[in-house]
Amino acid sequence: MGEIKLNLARKWRSKQFETIVGQETSVRMLKNSLFLQQFFPVYLFSGQRGCGKTSTARVFAAALNCMSLSEFQSNPKQHIVPCQTCASCVAMEHGRHPDFIEIDAASHTGVDNVRMLIDSASLLPLMGSKKIYLIDEAHMLSKAAFNALLKILEEPPASVIFMLATTDPHKIIETVRSRCFQLFFRSVDKDILFKQLQRVCESEQINYDDAGLYHIIAQTEGSVRDALNLLETVRFSNKQVTHAAVSQMLGRMDDVAIIALLRAALSGNAATVLQLIQKLEWHQYAAPLIWQRLLELTRAALWIKYGVTPDQFIEHVDVIKKMIQASSVQQLTRFMRSMYDRELLFSKTTSKHDVLEMVLLSLCSLVKKTGPDGEGSASSQVAATVEPLSDEFEDGDESSDEEQEDQEIEEEGLGLWGKFVHSVSGLDDPLITSVFQQGTVKLFENNTLQVEFSKELIFFKEWIENAQNVWMPLLQKQFGSSVVFQPLFTGQNAAVTPSGVRTAQRMKSQPVPEPSQKPTPAPVQKNNYQPNRFAKRSARPQVRIFTNERAIDTSDATAWPVAHMVKAHLSGTITEIVSVK
Repeated sequence: MGEIKLNLARKWRSKQFETIVGQETSVRMLKNSLFLQQFFPVYLFSGQRGCGKTSTARVFAAALNCMSLSEFQSNPKQHIVPCQTCASCVAMEHGRHPDFIEIDAASHTGVDNVRMLIDSASLLPLMGSKKIYLIDEAHMLSKAAFNALLKILEEPPASVIFMLATTDPHKIIETVRSRCFQLFFRSVDKDILFKQLQRVCESEQINYDDAGLYHIIAQTEGSVRDALNLLETVRFSNKQVTHAAVSQMLGRMDDVAIIALLRAALSGNAATVLQLIQKLEWHQYAAPLIWQRLLELTRAALWIKYGVTPDQFIEHVDVIKKMIQASSVQQLTRFMRSMYDRELLFSKTTSKHDVLEMVLLSLCSLVKKTGPDGEGSASSQVAATVEPLSDEFEDGDESSDEEQEDQEIEEEGLGLWGKFVHSVSGLDDPLITSVFQQGTVKLFENNTLQVEFSKELIFFKEWIENAQNVWMPLLQKQFGSSVVFQPLFTGQNAAVTPSGVRTAQRMKSQPVPEPSQKPTPAPVQKNNYQPNRFAKRSARPQVRIFTNERAIDTSDATAWPVAHMVKAHLSGTITEIVSVK
């Protein structure tokens, strides 16, 4: 029977302490324990996936029963453990050691499995000096199983050692953790992992370049196993492990294309962005990866803007410097904020590429463009009017520029809102006027108008929506026919200004038109909307002549629940209207 060829992750699994990568502190502690012959009854190996927890536990278990352990204790510089030549080490390497029991807690979570383990722990070791139990993914054990283990973990037989390995130590109950000697395994440093991948490629005769290996490392978050698996995947799909080959394997867009997308958006020309999207055929790439890489590129651009070399896009620093010469820090920050604001929508939508396209187009609208006459220009080479920042930054100037830009946008929305509220007052409906007077403009951008009302006014949300045919024409007259109105019932109670418009602290009140400029109210469609919602109605929709009014005692909250809700937000009294046909 031919030899079984293992994959790289299993073939290069550490079998000695000297080959464990990036965990020097944990290795030193275990070797010192072996040298001093001082062992803890329970060891807890915790840390990130694929960074050597289970491999280190196996090496330590092999060293405990290695026949060369006494020689290592007498002269640790001349001898190593495990020796990999004695009968115990050979049995460990082939998985046939009778005194080493490895249990997968993910498939042995019950109390019955733990009781069988406790019963077998009372037996003496057969080949070595210690009987070792390795419980992998220990956090998967049930609470009852942990409780059953407590006593034996605290006072196991002298010949028994337990080892727990987990990626989530916080799921292990505190009473168990307090009985363990904990070893923490951190993610492997990128330089150490790069040297390890180099050794693997040279030994396995894999063609590679440095950029390709670093790209693999960037995707695996310091996990040696993940890096080896990805290296092997790229190896079987390409002749050489390069940056482009890794990106293609992952479904990632090349960094050059990502930079081109951001450059097109910063130019302020939406047509250029759409043409580039069409040319790149970006629907063949994973949208979440494009989103993440655009954020990382914008972050790198901000670092460069402040004169600091970023930890990503290092090979493209000169290109990024040239690209952002005409962009301000505020502009780059706005783009990042725009992406973060839409992150929840992006994660839930099924049309992720379309949302990403919308974000890029919205960035174009943030760029102030200049043409020959000072108005917006549609040419493909449009530059931002903001001057590039120098190496030395003045915090006061930057903050004042940003506040001025925000204030201009907010004042524009507030001025139009004030005119809208004034026009609503002409509807002769005190309730609808009162509700809109308590609104605060929070955002007016890309035809989206967000107005914040106090939490208590959420009672009127449905009523506002049902009355759209009355007030929406007035809103469209001020903000445009394509305006999207989004009421937010998240604010606190605030005072109403003399003009009748609630304002935020940063906003300045706009002049309200004089009463003489009162617009002609829109015709009310009586079939769909009735202003006097809380008045008594007759079953027959006929015209009435009001002759008398009488105040109603609504002090009893149980008898008048709706009246009490209204009076909590609106001042005045409730009267009964007596009518005659």
